[in-house]
Parts: sequence; structure tokens; C-alpha cells
Amino acid sequence: MGRESISIQCCADATFKEPNTNISYISDESWYPDKRSCQDTVWSGHDNLNKARFFNGGYSSKWCYSLPTRSGVAYLIRGTFPINNLQASPSRHLFNVSVGVTEIERVNSIGKPRVEGIFRATNNYTNFCLVKGKGAAYLSKLELRPSHPDYVKGNASSVLKLVDRADAGNIGSEIRYPVDPYDRIWRSDSYPDSTANYISSSTAYVDLTGVNSILPPLEVLQTALTHPERLEFQYKNLDAGTYNYNLYLHFLELDDSVQVGQRVFDVYINNEKRQAVDILSSGSRYSSVALDFTTNGVLNLTLVKALNSQLGPICNAYEILQEFPRNTETDMDEVDAIAKVKNELLTHNQNSELLKSWSGDPCLPLPWHGLTCEPLNSTSVITKVDLSLSRLAGPLPPSITELIYLKELDVSNNDLTGNITWSITAMPYLKTLNKMKALHKFDLKGHMMSKNAIYSVASTETLARKSISIHNFTLEYIETATQRYQTLIGEGGFGPVYRGTLPDGQEVAVKLNLLSAIRHENLVPLIGYCCENDQQILVYPFMSNGSLQDRLYGAAAKRKTLDWPTRLSIALGLTYLHTFSERCVIHRDVKSSNILLDHSMCAKVADFGFSKYAPQEGDSATSLEVRGTADTWIRNLSAKSDVFSFGVVLLEIVSGREPLNISRPQSEWSLVEWAKSHIRNSKVEEIVDPSIKGGYHAEAMWRVVEVALACIEPYAAYRPCMADIVRELEDAFIIENNASEYMKSIESFGGSNRYSIERPIVIPPTPIPAEASPILLQPPPPQPR
Repeated sequence: MGRESISIQCCADATFKEPNTNISYISDESWYPDKRSCQDTVWSGHDNLNKARFFNGGYSSKWCYSLPTRSGVAYLIRGTFPINNLQASPSRHLFNVSVGVTEIERVNSIGKPRVEGIFRATNNYTNFCLVKGKGAAYLSKLELRPSHPDYVKGNASSVLKLVDRADAGNIGSEIRYPVDPYDRIWRSDSYPDSTANYISSSTAYVDLTGVNSILPPLEVLQTALTHPERLEFQYKNLDAGTYNYNLYLHFLELDDSVQVGQRVFDVYINNEKRQAVDILSSGSRYSSVALDFTTNGVLNLTLVKALNSQLGPICNAYEILQEFPRNTETDMDEVDAIAKVKNELLTHNQNSELLKSWSGDPCLPLPWHGLTCEPLNSTSVITKVDLSLSRLAGPLPPSITELIYLKELDVSNNDLTGNITWSITAMPYLKTLNKMKALHKFDLKGHMMSKNAIYSVASTETLARKSISIHNFTLEYIETATQRYQTLIGEGGFGPVYRGTLPDGQEVAVKLNLLSAIRHENLVPLIGYCCENDQQILVYPFMSNGSLQDRLYGAAAKRKTLDWPTRLSIALGLTYLHTFSERCVIHRDVKSSNILLDHSMCAKVADFGFSKYAPQEGDSATSLEVRGTADTWIRNLSAKSDVFSFGVVLLEIVSGREPLNISRPQSEWSLVEWAKSHIRNSKVEEIVDPSIKGGYHAEAMWRVVEVALACIEPYAAYRPCMADIVRELEDAFIIENNASEYMKSIESFGGSNRYSIERPIVIPPTPIPAEASPILLQPPPPQPR
């Protein structure tokens, strides 16, 4: 193995040699020394993996391994993931893998055990990153190898992801280094043609000297699949969306008696003839074909015997690679500058979790904690650094002045020292600088006397001092103002409210528990707010994929169909509010337009300002006005209110239809009533969105539809709780992703009831206005004019 190759075994105690390949693996402690993030794993694959590193929580938005590379050289990079021991909770772990800042795969705990990319290096290092998604990210092994330059000859601006590398005639173990000098892993065909014949010839030899091609090892070429008429290889689960792919086919004639013209066949891609092949026509027993194609989720590769050919097609090996346009990384001067800032701060803050979390590109695909970036001339630059309340000590790093596009700098409430105005002229865009410490001085009544301050930079020559308009109250100050929470004046859905008095005599109401403080991967977080004069503005992160409504039946649905596995993941993500570990939260306005989708299609519930905590035992009865559309009207605050609305959203996800549409035939105006009639007649396929037909597992679809039907029961007593819904949707997720594993789990638990949501036998109460069901409260549909 060459010097440019790097082999990392996560959490290894020491360097060791893998016995089958004789490759030396090092530990990843140089990147992540903390052994507390290591876990033992269970692995049923070919690799001897017994440990993995798990990444979760903290400040990090991504976890990166920076590996040395040479600019212009082609490399293969491969991550291995311990999926088998995580199947008990498949929906809990979802994260993206990126090469540099280009995301190439979304990993879940029942997906592929390896992710492999091929790229041309553009710098003296390359980052391999796990990008935060849902639950923990994890990695067992990371390998970097120099690769054949022909892979990236026409793809310098792309990263190639391996879809499959098949040793078509192999029925044994994988073939890799040292047999393959590039350490490509050749494995038996993932989707073999069941009617094909396996043939091999251990004596077959061909002189391949001087052949300028991406050759498999001879040991791979010495086995093959053949058929008298046609060979077919099908891939039905490629990434949704239109992508470009590269296909490399390798043929070696293993029958010495075959002559030119006797084995001729055509290569078809998705029923389109692309190439005619006569292996021996070039004068060699070896031939290869390289083809590019574009498809949306499906590949049907077929080798068909030519009309006058005596023999049918043969295939020894093939590779399928998916192209991902390379995203431009952050401006290199900015990267170097923030790296200097990090290193200078680490000199006096070696245990800072914030600084340790800074890895990979500072801006992309997600920015480091405390940084804000903006696009500039096809790249990205850093415009804000917020290190406030980060427990940092030592001198202010001089290299921060090298961030020339910086507009805001906040290093307040730390123990940093140094002059505020050092080299301020080097930062022409800087408008706001805050480096004050928290001052804990109180008068005789216990009120804080000194306040924080912000320095607004009016120009590069003068600094004007300006007090902030919103008080920065300390906990000690609040306790003094409320006399240690002596007078409770109310307890609404947003938390307890206490009476207090400010130093100027102004009486205030202090709310101690705000829903906006809740942070979760399925909620749109509140970044900040503006409250000046009559302007009241809330600031939330931009959700690049818009709303679920738009993706299902809005303008975005026409551009790119939302596939069924993604829809199922979105549905499962929406159950968070009612299963929040601290206290059930009721949204009161669950609808598809309030469900936003981030860059990785993770569901985020929006309009959270209308939400309330659910009443607990002992709470006073509270009647609340409920926001929302006609299909979700209800008057009383209860957990079952959201359940009904959630059922409507599930039907939207399944059908791709809006809840109410009077432009359809009258029997289809109401999505709820239209869907009910088909479901009760066991005609689920009639309500499935035509754009995803053929792209889902029938049993998984049934599970989701049954959940939806239970959720939209007219009487709340018949509806399931969210805990039951979560279990059903997780079952559907497992079924959709791996039906065979699901059946094993059923057998291990003694079977499963298909209709597993229990509906208690309850005598429905006579509806009264205060307890009316959503169905009864729906207004009659308008008559067409």
C-alpha cells in the first residue's frame, strides 16, 4: 500500500495489520481523542469491525476527518458504517456524508454499510464529513486510496459516488487489495439475473499491457455471467431525482473456441440501445465499454444477443458511478484566517468544546457553531463571529482581523483580554463589535447597576458607544425583581408567570418557560427577534426545500417528485411534539404548509408560536382559540386535536392531494371523506399519489393508511395517542427499507397484528359544542356557482 494511502480504524487502541489484506490501520485518536464516544459494535459483514465512533450533540453541525491529498490527483475515499447493530431503531439515525462540501449519500441504520466516492483533489487536504441530521452519526472505518485517473478524466468538477462494483460471475468472497492495486472492492452481483449461468476459467489469460482503461484485476475477469439470449441487471432504488451516471462494462471471452462474430450483443440502458459489442473484433480477448446516462431512480441494464449471433451475451464485471456536481468550498483566505483564530484561541482554551467542534469547511454544508456565512462570487465568506458566553480566556486573537468580510463580532461575556480597536481598519465591513464582560454590580435593593454594551462601528476611524435597547437580565437580577418568585399570577400554556418590579418601579410579568426555547431537530428554531417601535419580527433559519404542501401539490412538486421513503421519514419526524420527553406539546395548527423541509429533507414544524403545553393533572381547564384551516377546526385543547390534524397530513403525504379542493368532482372535495371511502373498501391503491406508484412497499403503505384512518376518527376517544402512532410508523419505516429484516423481527417477537393500533371500545358521548369532533365541526362544502 503506497504512502498516499490512509487507513483509519475508528477507536482502535493501536496500529494493527488487517490479516486478509495486510493493510496497516491507524487509530483516529489524532482527529478525535475522546474514547467516550466509542462503542462496541456487532457486525455481520466481511470486515472485522468491533468498534465505532458515535457523534452526537454538543456544538457540532458536522464531524470531519481532514486527510492529506495532492492537488490534481484522483482519489478513492471510503467510509464504513456499523449498520447491523442499529436496526432496533432505524429511524433514529439519519445523517449525510460529504466529500469536501459535496454531499453524496444519506446514511441510515439499515442502509448500505459502505459509502465510496472518487474525486480529483483540489488542495493539499480533503475533508470527509458526517453532516448532522437526525440522531447520532457514526463511523467504523475510513480509507483513502490513490485511484485511476481515468475515473475523473471528464469529471474534474464532480464527485463520483459508487452505486455498485460487481464481480458478475463471483459467488465467493470479495476481491480487493492486494489483488486490486487500487483497493477497489469487487463483490458478487447485487442484483443477479436468476436465469443466467455462472462460468469461470482459472487459466484464462490475456495480455493487457498498454491497455489504457480502468481495468479490473484478472482474477475478477476470470469469472462471468452468460445467457443464451439476454442478461438483465436492474436497480430500482437509485437516488430520487434526475442524476448523471457513468457505466463501465468489462468483457473477457473465456471460451477459447469462440471466433470473431460468434458472440455479438447489444447494450441497452432503460430500453434504449446504446452500444453493439463483439469482444474479439479488436483483436484482443478483452473489451470494455464506457457509457454515460441520465435517469431518475431506476436503471435497467440489459445485454441482448444480436440477431445473427451464435452465442448469447457475457458479462465479467461492471461499475456504476453517480455524478454529484462539486460544490465550491469557502474562500481559501477565509478558511486560513479562521483556522488561525481557532489555533490562537486553543492555546489558552485547550478544553473548549466549542473550538474542538470546529472541523471541516467553516461554512459548508453547515457553518461552524458561532459563525454566519454569506455567498460571494460563487464562494462563501464569513460575515459574523459570535463567541459570546463561550468561557474563553486569553488574548483576543490578532488573526481575526484577517476575516476582511466580517460585519459583526461578538466576544462578550468571556475572559478575553486585549484592545478593542486593534487594526480595525483592516476590517472594512465591520459594523458591530461587542467584547464587554458581564458586570455583576447591584444597588442596595439588589438591582443590577451596570449593563452590557455594544460598540457600533460607524466608520473605520471612529467608534461610537451605544447602549443596547433590550435589557440583558441576569438570573440573580430576575430572582431579586420577583423576590425569588414570590407572587405567582398565572400559569398558562407558555409556562408560569410571576409578578416583579424593575429598579424604576415598573411592574412586570416574568414568564419562566417559553416554548421558543425548545430545541429539537424537527422544530424550526427561533434564531432571534426584532422589536423596535411598531415592528415585531421573528427570524428563523431558511428552509431550502420549502413546505411539505409545496412539495406535495405545489409548484415544487412539478419540478421534483417527493419519493415515498422520504415522505415516510417526514411523517415519522412530525411525531416529536407529543413525545417530547419533558412535557407533551400541542401545536394546534398542524398542516402541510406549516411543515418545512431543510436541505436534507428533514421535517421541521413551523408556526410554533401558536403552540401550548398540554394540560397536566391539576392544571386548570383552559379553553383556547385554535388556529388552522377548516379541516383542523376544534375548540378544546387536547392531545387528540393534533392527532386528527396529523391524520389529515398523513393522507396528504399518501395521496399528494390538498385537504379541500372544490375544483374536483363533488365526491372528492374533502380529502378525508374521499380517502375514507376507498380505505374502508380496501382500495388503498386508489388514493396513492400517481407519482409514487410502483415506488413503495404495499405493507408499509397499508400501515401508514391505517394510522391515518385511526387518527381521523370523529370522536377523540377512538383516536390513538402519538406513542402508538410512532410505533406504527417505525414499523412502516423498517418494512419499507428492509422487508426481510422486518420479517425476522416479527418472528423473534412471536408475530405481529397487522391492524396493531388498538381502538378502545368506548361509548361515544353525545356531542356538545364544547366537545364537538373535528368532523362535526367541518363546514358544509360550498355549492358550485
